[in-house]
Amino acid sequence: MRDRLDCCPANKHISVVMKTYVAAVDCGTTVVKAGIFDLQGNTEGIISEYCPCHKSRNGRIENDPDIMTEAVFSCLKRAVRQSRTNPSAIESLAITNQRATVICTDNKGRALSNAISWQDMGGVNHIKKLQRKIKDKRYYSITGLPNNPVFSLAKILCIRENDSALFKKTERFVLVHDFLLKKLGCDDFYCDWANASLTGMMNISKFQWSTEILGLAGINKNKLPTLVAPGKVVGRLSREASHKTGLVEGTPLVSGAGDQQCAGIGAGAVSSGIAGINLGTVAVPICFSGKVLKDRLMRVTCCSYAVPGKWEIEGLQTCAGSGLKWIYRIFFRNKSFSRKYFETVTNVEPGANGITFLPYLNGASAPYWNPKATAKLIGLKSIHSGAEIVRAVMEGISMETRQIIDVFTSLGLQIEDIRLSGGYSGIDAWNQIQADIQGRPVSVMKNLQSSLLGAAILAAHGINAFPSVEEGSKRMVKIRKTYIPSKGNKSSYEEIYKNYCKISADHVKSYN
Repeated sequence: MRDRLDCCPANKHISVVMKTYVAAVDCGTTVVKAGIFDLQGNTEGIISEYCPCHKSRNGRIENDPDIMTEAVFSCLKRAVRQSRTNPSAIESLAITNQRATVICTDNKGRALSNAISWQDMGGVNHIKKLQRKIKDKRYYSITGLPNNPVFSLAKILCIRENDSALFKKTERFVLVHDFLLKKLGCDDFYCDWANASLTGMMNISKFQWSTEILGLAGINKNKLPTLVAPGKVVGRLSREASHKTGLVEGTPLVSGAGDQQCAGIGAGAVSSGIAGINLGTVAVPICFSGKVLKDRLMRVTCCSYAVPGKWEIEGLQTCAGSGLKWIYRIFFRNKSFSRKYFETVTNVEPGANGITFLPYLNGASAPYWNPKATAKLIGLKSIHSGAEIVRAVMEGISMETRQIIDVFTSLGLQIEDIRLSGGYSGIDAWNQIQADIQGRPVSVMKNLQSSLLGAAILAAHGINAFPSVEEGSKRMVKIRKTYIPSKGNKSSYEEIYKNYCKISADHVKSYN
């Protein structure tokens, strides 16, 4: 970290130490955000821009990488301006991002096509072909992941099979993080271990690309980005990017981590006993591990963490906030769907008057991993109210969360506290439902933008503002409120949860 001691012109004996700030970018699935933070975790400026996915003519779910890049530049410039911070006091920049999304680039680092979103499931059949070459258990033992089309490998295999011209022209297959750092000034494509662990191509124990998997998949390692630890300076902001972002030319660019790993450190989940849940469009329960920890039933993933040299166990839920968006679109299009409305959910008893929601709007991920499974609202009657339906959706998503947390504990991970962050953690009724179903205290973070804060922690660590990511997290993360399980509701949910587990297991099995 650069020390700045500016002498006051009127008195040479008076000196002013300029406060240190860091910049962070979160390039998510549909929204780009940029923030300026001090080293106590306070947000000095934050700007977001909508940057949606779309379906291409061939049915692929895509993002436009050039629009993403311009949104990053714009958000940074506006965040710097909003913060009223001297740009020279902003000492580093790190990026977090939607994971597993793939961008094809040429030999000059330019995008050759739209980015293929992690949401795109077009690689299902290509993964089936790979499964004939490598057994699922062997694949999981190397990567810590199930062999599933959500991860980057499936996107690359799909390109090779369905768009051979693009595959041949592609010099590098990179992730959003790597692409943006290059646009900001890096001399190469650098991918942090945390992001790389969600590609389906990395050896999770060695933090290296797996020669075995790449060989079986027929992918040249030279076409992939250079691997680095999270929180390392990998370049400097270019003159061109300086003009576009409002940051000083030469500002250190620090390797970040995937949005969920950053959300984990941004919620303080940097030691045993704490689980973080980023409640956004999707939800991802995540738990720190000091060692590679694999589930023999392959229900959850073991990934590299945003804490360098450590791991995390996580379970992807592809339906969280998107479930509430769906219920709004179907049942509440012409009505107010505000936080005030959510208060009415608290008047509904546990169990939502007999309604059960199976949250597989985008297929079943952890702990079942069946992309063909569909969602279900069971038990609907004409007597049911909107509040009861909404509560059923919240409960169904929270039940799936508990299934994942139960897998964590079955692996020997002790969980005493759950930290909630993300945009949907601002709903009090849902937070209390989470606490009652999990049977544990649930704390909501002061800064709900935990992914962005996590990237800021890495940016600070990269310039040695903190000796470790763990120390940075302890210094910059703060809790806003803690929800304690209601004894009565907790007891009621135990029976409801047992019933949910049976119904959900039978439902998903019917798609095998």
